[in-house]
Amino acid sequence: MIVSDPYFESAGQLGEFTASGNKPKILVVDDEPTNIRALTDALSQEYDLVIATSVVEAMDTLKQGDRPHLILLDIMMPGTDGLQMCRNLKARHDLQHIPVIFVTARSDPESEEEGFEAGAVDYIHKPIRLTSVKARVRTHISMSGMLDHMITLNHDLKRRLEKLDNSRAPERNLFESVFMATSEGIVLLDANCKIVAVNVAFSRITGYARKEVLNRSYATMNSAPDPQLSLESLRSYMDKHDHWSGEIYNRRKSGELYPELRTISTIRSKNNEITHYVTVFNDISSLKETEQRLEELTWRDPITGLSNRALFLNQLGTVLKFCNHGKVSTAVLVVDINNFRYINETCGFKYGDKVIREFAKRLRDAVLSDDSIARLSGDEFGIVLAPKQWSIDDTYRVVLALYNHIQNCLTEPIIFEEGPELRLEVTIGAALYPTQSSDSPSSALQNAETAHRSAKADKRPIAIFEDSMSEKIRHQLQIESDINQALEQDQFVLYAQPQLSPERVLSGLEILIRWNHPERGLLGPGEFIPHAENSRQIVKIERWVLCKTLEKMNALHRTHPALRCAINISAKHFAEDDFVEAVGNALSISGFPPELLTLELTESVSADNLETVVQKMGAIRSLGCVFSLDDFGTGYSSLSRLQRLPISEVKIDRSFVLSALHETVAANIVEMVVRIGETMGVRVIAEGVETEAHANFLASRHPHVYLQGYYFGVPQPIDVVLNSARTP
Repeated sequence: MIVSDPYFESAGQLGEFTASGNKPKILVVDDEPTNIRALTDALSQEYDLVIATSVVEAMDTLKQGDRPHLILLDIMMPGTDGLQMCRNLKARHDLQHIPVIFVTARSDPESEEEGFEAGAVDYIHKPIRLTSVKARVRTHISMSGMLDHMITLNHDLKRRLEKLDNSRAPERNLFESVFMATSEGIVLLDANCKIVAVNVAFSRITGYARKEVLNRSYATMNSAPDPQLSLESLRSYMDKHDHWSGEIYNRRKSGELYPELRTISTIRSKNNEITHYVTVFNDISSLKETEQRLEELTWRDPITGLSNRALFLNQLGTVLKFCNHGKVSTAVLVVDINNFRYINETCGFKYGDKVIREFAKRLRDAVLSDDSIARLSGDEFGIVLAPKQWSIDDTYRVVLALYNHIQNCLTEPIIFEEGPELRLEVTIGAALYPTQSSDSPSSALQNAETAHRSAKADKRPIAIFEDSMSEKIRHQLQIESDINQALEQDQFVLYAQPQLSPERVLSGLEILIRWNHPERGLLGPGEFIPHAENSRQIVKIERWVLCKTLEKMNALHRTHPALRCAINISAKHFAEDDFVEAVGNALSISGFPPELLTLELTESVSADNLETVVQKMGAIRSLGCVFSLDDFGTGYSSLSRLQRLPISEVKIDRSFVLSALHETVAANIVEMVVRIGETMGVRVIAEGVETEAHANFLASRHPHVYLQGYYFGVPQPIDVVLNSARTP
């Protein structure tokens, strides 16, 4: 920052800038009473405040000579706005030195850039945070006061040096009375920029001893990293203006880079020739560190270190603009912890802060590295997905996948020494973009918050803002809502279909599910299971099926001790971290023998992370349960992968059995599956045995195959099947 120095010429007037009691003076220019009240409450004890409610009133105050150390200026003002006032101040030779901080609700990068171009030194964002205001004002007042002092000192040195005979060296008492008595570094250079004298503070700040620098060219040790602020450029400026002040970076003897606040003035002879340069400087590292901390306070949440609401809106604005200019989509999510208030009330706020930090860490782990995440307030967090070339429907699916990922990251309980074990659950509201409606950052966030409130009101884990949804998504969400209601109101019913041994004796039951919908009647699984699999609802449904089945089968076990039951398990449910624990708990509560429980999986379960799948299946088998591979032959898994799965049964898909009578290829596939089963030493069940011809075909060609299909029994309500099984 280079500052041409009318301020130097005003140094003799500095007394006008300090009000009674030596309090620094601040001019507040704002027409909103609430803002004035907030700033007054924050600053009146440490500073003398002058209030103006318009630009005209503020300029009249300045014209009367009431010069402040700092101006707090609202951008949105009646008549002339704050930006124009700032430009006018910087154009005035007598006023341009006064630092201006804008007070504004606008936080987008373009507005800030416009403000800095107008001449502002900083921003205070609304709503006004008193701690941030105090810290920012104190920092700039300190910087301004330091510069005032240095300019006054430089002015005194210049005046005293000019009184000396320029042919002689400076008087000894000059160094004793001024050089050595100040904490600022002082360097006296001759006309060729060789060092004539330095003070003790110079050595303290730079690390150079006096004898190391005397008669050395200042250029050899004064290495500013910015070429525009090189010694030669400053010297050229000084030849024309005689004064310079501003911030530069310099290096200590150790090579460490540090920021300086510096003033330079020229000493001229009676013939107007430059004889000396005098520079006064100070290390402002601590002030810069304070500025950095203020920047973090302005844009970062102090508890989690994540972006705060203001920075999140900035990031969201950038993403939405990108979506509008390219064929890409994104989503804005609002996430909060269910019943977090209870944690604060029972464990205290300090414990609550620990939970928030741990939750933020897990949330960060759940999202992708290029997604933006922020703490908006309390336990409420915001996420904006990095825009990708998705359709709106694709974006919806990505949001559901992210919800599941967040849930998975929360499966492990949070444990601190001084508090209880916590298992967190979340509620999410999301809005998809771009849309035809408003795409401002505040509107986008508001839409996500609206969806979040809707989810809370309906006791749903996730909701999507409707204006951004396609008809397909609306249909999905309606079914999800109905499924939640079905679980709450016990609308699901269990059906069972018999499985027969090769001797055609009842050996087991496959448990199926139906939905007794209050408006649409009895629905088969194809009507709702695919939708449940798109969300985490499939886990809730299948756990209900597991518990209900074991409860009913245990009642039958006393009369049919060898009767097995088979339950379908989706890949998504199997992937849950607590799947083994859930099965174990259900078996323990019901008392049903685990060796009679078969869990039916499809080949897709082995698609990812085969080692983990095998390990989890091994843990289930250690409980006593067995696995069946359903719809065998319809997937794409290699036999080398499948042979590693600890299965006890394979099921020939019904489509092959139905076609085997008339299609050679289907008959050959049935033959192949049977032989694979025999080779693996596992039981083989043929589904889809619907006619006597199918039954005879299997009996003649594959007499050791177990049988299941409409020919032997259609699926019926489980109570009907159990009652008939109890009947002699």
